[in-house]
Amino acid sequence: MTSMCHCLGITCGVDIPIALEQQHAWRMISRFDSMDDEIKQIKQAIDWVMSAGFDYISTENGYSEFTHPNDIMMVEWMNASTAYIEDVYHQKIYIKCHCSTGQIAKDYKDPWSGEPLNFNFLPIVADPRLGIYPHTVQYYRFDDPAPTYGGQNFSFMATFLERMAGGEREVIYHGETAYWVNYDIDVPLFLPVYADSRLYDLRLIANYEVSSGKKIQGQINFDSGWEWGYWLQDVITARSSWNPFLSVASQEDALEKALIPIVSPFGENAQNISRLIQRLVSSQRNYLILGLINGTSPSSISFHNGQAYIQGWDTWAEVSELEPSASTQPSKRSFLHVLSPSGNSEYWSEIEPLLNEMDMEFTEIYNELESYYDKIPQWSLDLFSDILDATQMTMLRTSQVHALYDYVAGVTNRDYSWRVARLKSAFSCIVSAEEVVKRREANYRIDPNIIAGWRPNPTCYSYGYVWTVHSLYYFWRDYEQALPISIEAQWSPCFMNIIDPADVAFGEGILYNVTAFAEKYFEKFKWADFAAECLVAPSSEPVYP
Repeated sequence: MTSMCHCLGITCGVDIPIALEQQHAWRMISRFDSMDDEIKQIKQAIDWVMSAGFDYISTENGYSEFTHPNDIMMVEWMNASTAYIEDVYHQKIYIKCHCSTGQIAKDYKDPWSGEPLNFNFLPIVADPRLGIYPHTVQYYRFDDPAPTYGGQNFSFMATFLERMAGGEREVIYHGETAYWVNYDIDVPLFLPVYADSRLYDLRLIANYEVSSGKKIQGQINFDSGWEWGYWLQDVITARSSWNPFLSVASQEDALEKALIPIVSPFGENAQNISRLIQRLVSSQRNYLILGLINGTSPSSISFHNGQAYIQGWDTWAEVSELEPSASTQPSKRSFLHVLSPSGNSEYWSEIEPLLNEMDMEFTEIYNELESYYDKIPQWSLDLFSDILDATQMTMLRTSQVHALYDYVAGVTNRDYSWRVARLKSAFSCIVSAEEVVKRREANYRIDPNIIAGWRPNPTCYSYGYVWTVHSLYYFWRDYEQALPISIEAQWSPCFMNIIDPADVAFGEGILYNVTAFAEKYFEKFKWADFAAECLVAPSSEPVYP
């Protein structure tokens, strides 16, 4: 792999955590003993990795995104890693500064506020040769409302990046064009708003560089594969690192320019395809991020943004709702909530109008996009079909969620035949989605069994990264939860669990944390009999329905 990179003139790095053990990560320190022994392990790990010809290393802070060791010990590990790779190999090492909340380094002060330092920013007190990756997650801009990871937005990360720019420590912006866990490509949702947000952030950074005279060293991006149209935002993000179109006044015009190389293969209809993608981006910003209804902002962005409803929900997303700082996706109102008097009123006044607008808008965009299918040059039809199928899946997911919530909430104010029709509509979305998935899997860039199969693999998951698409896991789980056929389906987050939390291991002490979450939930709702299903994954591939 490193040889291939070098033949293409590409620098090739590897991410190896120091002590983080999240998701089967291979870490430098495998046993915790004395500091001398831990530093010895760090050196041995770096020797082994660098023997493969890598040009740099990136690493991680803490035991996980949400847990950490003693701060003084962590700094010693950072310093040992940095000194060894710099002094022995004369190569660079970088570390992520994550956006999670609620963790502090009690032994270090924030140089700007005087308060205890955010543990994620602990690298600023380490060896100045240790570069940093200020990191945001998901598709939010620096200044968007971002009700995720226990925060409200990522403006603090933009401030941090600006404060660190231009100093002796290298600074590299680390955004995302996919998140994966429940959020986007594994549903799947086609979200070109990612491209718009990364372009926006890069323009913000570039303008700051011009106005301040302080430079950062570039960007590195996290993605989750190129299926379901996700190449689009990757290509735009990569190009925007070199040219964020600072000479263009508006963000809208900059996005239009960024789309030119994306749509140019589509021939005489390239401009029309670009217009539809731009419309989809604008709609996704308005509905998924801002929660606008007829152009009006919601009373609160929490529970009233479109992303919260069309993203996937699994067992541990639901359990994590009990601990907001550990919740990694926007919160939604559950089916049970909208059955309560207050929840039902909230649904019909604030949630259903949002889902309805999304449903109509995404359907219109898909229908118009589909009308160009026969007009696309044959040689670029595979790229267009990828975008088209991904747009259809996003439309179907939105329609399904809208129909299911209508079916559940309608028990108080709609007649039986109306509710049955909405349930049938939700089911028909699943049937249509199955057809789209089969068609798209036949055109995956790799053997579908590798990325969409249920099989042993090096990760902590028992399946490939788009198995939940192959099985329509999120579609089926929501559908089953909406039906009054099972107390477990309606009340227990353990319903259709596919993850072993001890194996996923969010970090040192996670089994205690996960167990505490589960006990808290089941004590609250008195469904302790279901707890066992939360703590084990299926032994074989589940088949739905």
